[in-house]
Amino acid sequence: MARQFAPSLERVLGQPVVVQNRAGAAGAIGAAAVASAKPDGYSILFTLSSLSTLPEQAQVNQQKPAFLLSQLKPVARISTDPLAIVVRADSPLQTLSDLMVRARSRPGEMSYGSSGNYGTVHIPVEIFAHEAGLKLNHIPYAGGAPLMVGLLGGQVDFTMLPRSLIASHVRAGKLRVLATVGAEAWPQFPSAPSTEASGLNVGVLPWTGAFVPFDVSPTVMERLQSAFRIAAENPEFKQALLKAEGTPAYLDADEFRAFWSQDAARMNQAVRRMGKLE
Repeated sequence: MARQFAPSLERVLGQPVVVQNRAGAAGAIGAAAVASAKPDGYSILFTLSSLSTLPEQAQVNQQKPAFLLSQLKPVARISTDPLAIVVRADSPLQTLSDLMVRARSRPGEMSYGSSGNYGTVHIPVEIFAHEAGLKLNHIPYAGGAPLMVGLLGGQVDFTMLPRSLIASHVRAGKLRVLATVGAEAWPQFPSAPSTEASGLNVGVLPWTGAFVPFDVSPTVMERLQSAFRIAAENPEFKQALLKAEGTPAYLDADEFRAFWSQDAARMNQAVRRMGKLE
């Protein structure tokens, strides 16, 4: 999404915005590069919510973190991509209650797929399992695409994925939504209740946002915050985001900092509960 957002930001700032993919270590390499960059406002981290647990993951696995969250300063949240619990359309699991009843009757047998250990699927499902008192069998895949292949191929019983990845498969009759994650049901799939309506406090909400090195000056921060606010409201960008089933969800720096603090605390609690994974 950074490449979709960059043209809007470029027009506001009046100078080129170059997107560089710093792949590796589940995003830790890119985050570390910005965390240690010169705090002049020219190095910006555009990232996913998985950022929040990277240092904690390293620590529970007795490794030195590539960076610390305290080295980064939030600029803005740009969007969210709500999650849903999904099964194959021909699954015998018709409701969230069906899933929980079966999982409780056969502890450790019901399987779910994820995009990898401690990832954006693994952690939310583990929070769901903890809240619901379920013992599940985790099957990690090497990314979101193999996970979708595994789910559609019947290799796992269910998973939890963002709306942007499942909407087309649900409309095509390949997947069924058992529940949306959080407080709200989705207008697109009105028959699926929310986890909160089912009495579960899961409430994990994937997001995209921007950060800069912590020591960026107030003057630079003020300019960046203004630019991100204007760019996030660009109609073309918002339309592209909605077309991809994303949700425009701008928060300014102070609002994002408060949201991020609570969000990261909950996810890192789950990482510590999961502990070291082989």
